Order: sequence, then C-alpha cells, then structure tokens
Amino acid sequence: MPDERKGITECLIEIAQELGGTLTAEEALHVIIEHMKVFFPHQSLAVLILDENTGTLNIKTSREISYSFVKHFKRSVGGGIIPSVLLKHERVVINDMRPDDPEYARLKLEHDFKHLCLAPIIQNHRAIGYLHCDRTEGLPFTEEDARRMLIIAYLIGQQMQKFELLLLTRHLELIDEASKALKYQAFVDQFRLEMMRAKTYHTPLSLIFLHLDDYVNFVETSGIEAGHALLEEVHNLIKSGIRSIDITGRFSANEFIVCLGGMSRAEAETILEHIRNEIQQRAARASGHPVNVSGVAMTFERPEDFDLPLEKIIAALGSGLIAARTKGKHPSASISPPRK
Repeated sequence: MPDERKGITECLIEIAQELGGTLTAEEALHVIIEHMKVFFPHQSLAVLILDENTGTLNIKTSREISYSFVKHFKRSVGGGIIPSVLLKHERVVINDMRPDDPEYARLKLEHDFKHLCLAPIIQNHRAIGYLHCDRTEGLPFTEEDARRMLIIAYLIGQQMQKFELLLLTRHLELIDEASKALKYQAFVDQFRLEMMRAKTYHTPLSLIFLHLDDYVNFVETSGIEAGHALLEEVHNLIKSGIRSIDITGRFSANEFIVCLGGMSRAEAETILEHIRNEIQQRAARASGHPVNVSGVAMTFERPEDFDLPLEKIIAALGSGLIAARTKGKHPSASISPPRK
C-alpha cells in the first residue's frame, strides 16, 4: 500500500539521489515513476509525449497499463482539456467524471476511471507532453495533489532535456561535422572492438582505405563549403555500398577508412571497387567536377593478424596506397596485413 504519510520533500531527495546514477532518460523516468507510486495513490500512471512530426501523443513510460496497449497507443491532440494542458501549461483536476462526458474518451487510457489529474511536462518553456494519473477508488484529487504532480512533471521535463543535451554532446564528440562520418578516434574505438570480436569468433575482418585524389584542388577552386558537401556526399555513397553493421570514419582531410566485419579478401576487393566506382560516377555528377578515388583493402584472417598494433596497420595502409598509386592514376589494390 502507498505510504501517504511520506512527505514529498523526502521523496524528492531520494529521487534526486537516485537520478545521479541514471545513464539514460528511460532510467531516469523509471526512478521518478517508481517513487511517485509510493506517495501518489493511483490506478494508472503514464508519461505521454507529443511527437512533433506526427502531432500524436505516445506513452513514454507507464505503470498499471499493459504493454500491448502502450505499444499500439497513438492519439491526436483533440478536445479542450489536453490542448489547455499543452498550450496553456495548465494542471487539470477532474473528479467524478462520467463516461458519457464528451471529453472522457479523449482522456481515458486503458482503464475506466473516476478521478483524473494531468500536469504539463515542460522543456525549454514549452510543453512536450503531460503526466497522467487516474483513480477509480479512494479520495478525489485535490489542488495539493495537482501541485505535487506539477513538481514531478517539471522534474521529468528537466531530466529529458538533460539527456537530450548529453546525446547531442556525445554526437558532437563522435561525428565529424563536415562528412558526418565518425571522427577518427571514435572509429578507432569501434575498430578495436571489431578486432576483438573477430579474434574471439575466428572470422575475417577487412579494412578499406579511400583517398580522394583531387580534393585539395577541388576545395581551392570551389571553396570549403563545397568541399564539405562533397565529403558528406562521399560518406553517403560509402554507406550505401556497405551494410548497416559496418563502420566508416574520416581518417584525414581527404581520406576515409571503412571496417567490414566478417568480410573475406575477395569480398573486400569487390566492395572497394564498387565504392570507388560509385563515388567517381555519382559524386562527380553531384559536385559538377571530376572526383577520382584511390584505395586499398586489407583483410585480417590469421590469428596473429588480430594482435597487430594499430600504428603498424595504419602505416601499412598508407604504404600500400602509395605503392598502388605509383602503378597508375587513381588505382586500387588489395594488400596483406604487416608482419609483427
């Protein structure tokens, strides 16, 4: 049974302490709603969030509502009560509501209810959804209940904003702004994990190293903004030629590196040629200038290959590219990993 004697101040202190250890918005919402159950008697609890793209409400998290109902729930913002919560930031208390009330069906979730309390979830001075609590038994909701709900709803909004900012910061740390590929260090971190996985499961792993031969001249004649647009186009063409599980990073100003998990030497060679042809044909049309690409592929297959230092691997890729380019204009080659 909920402990109604427990003060909201004490509960908020406990929530704040536990929120410090959460790593995602979902974890934070779980902490808040679990504590809310203790001091807020309810039949159903739910956090509803407005999808700005579709204009529909979805249930982000809930208690005492079935998974199937949550999964299929989508509701447009209609009527007069929900818009007042979202647009005017009003908290709403409704007691002894009858099922034949015109607003009842718009407010009901899975279960019939008698008493209802709603509070807007605010983020950056706008409502992104609302907190829903309903009852069929027990005391009606009071204005004090509504104020408590509003406090919890504000806390939910702050937590969701915090994790959105953390995700944005993480994105900026990982993603190269010009090309939208992984930054080199982020690529290296992922590549190390792939090497460990390939070693554990005895599967091959391939790297493709691509060099945009005329990029410097292109930037000098077309400008840095056009150069960035070309890099993004090249990255998109690389992604279209590989699987979603493969990894692409920007190695330098005019070079990309691609990790292909489970790819044999022959498969890597085929993908290298496909990507080169796609870039040279399609990026050239998009930019209005010739785009020529040199590249090499390296496949790790022997057990000792997976223990090679990264520095040796990168040096071998660079040397292989130089050697390939001495044999002709804009060439490609398949090379072996260096010896220890």
